Amino acid sequence: MPVENIISLYENPLLRDMGGGLVRPGGLELTQRAVAISALKAGVRLLDMGCGTGAALRYLVEHHGFRAVGIDPSIVLLTEGRAKNPELPLARACATRLPFADRSFDAVLAECSLSVINDVGQALGECFRVLKSDGVLLAHDVYARNPSGAAGLRELSFKSCLSGAVSKEEWVERLEGSGFSVIFWEDHSRALKEFAARLIFEHGRLDTFWGCSTAAQGLAEGAQVQSALLSAKPGYFLAAARKSGAAVAARSGK
Repeated sequence: MPVENIISLYENPLLRDMGGGLVRPGGLELTQRAVAISALKAGVRLLDMGCGTGAALRYLVEHHGFRAVGIDPSIVLLTEGRAKNPELPLARACATRLPFADRSFDAVLAECSLSVINDVGQALGECFRVLKSDGVLLAHDVYARNPSGAAGLRELSFKSCLSGAVSKEEWVERLEGSGFSVIFWEDHSRALKEFAARLIFEHGRLDTFWGCSTAAQGLAEGAQVQSALLSAKPGYFLAAARKSGAAVAARSGK
């Protein structure tokens, strides 16, 4: 998935305006749910990985008292975020190479950001590295409720979080393979349906929003999108994964 393509998608002002600055399903309600199930206390160090303009980061700082830092690869989104909230600690960085020391954070928040990363394993490894012992990764993202149809999503001409949808089992395998223990999984597919409905309401069709050069192309791509969605049955999840003590011991050679 070309990085430039996915960044330009999230820089689209139409999408940002529709979501109130939050370019993902669930909005702040899902952020609130993630905080609730993690039982994080005021003062914890949290990394918002893929923070965009920092809308969720501002909420976490102002309403929960977290010492939070946000990173994003988009200069456009970070510039807008700094203009709106100059006090927020925002930095340009990629999830596969986090500019932080080992064991710097109590929690990492990844809100619909893992699925758009080319090397998810590398990003999860970086999350493991920067988390303190017993730290927690909070993620919500898309998944394929029908794994056999996931390949069709990756073949779509446009790239989005749907392109990175895999089954629940593969998500759990990725997390556990990176040294985490999955302690919570909750389905929020309704949030994805509501987000898609808003896109259709604003732009007529999903393929119109993603952008097609001609009407004929739009019809053809619309049929392809519909077929892929029906086959994969994409859903949305919220998960919490704890940094495994056994994995920490193994990696430290103990």
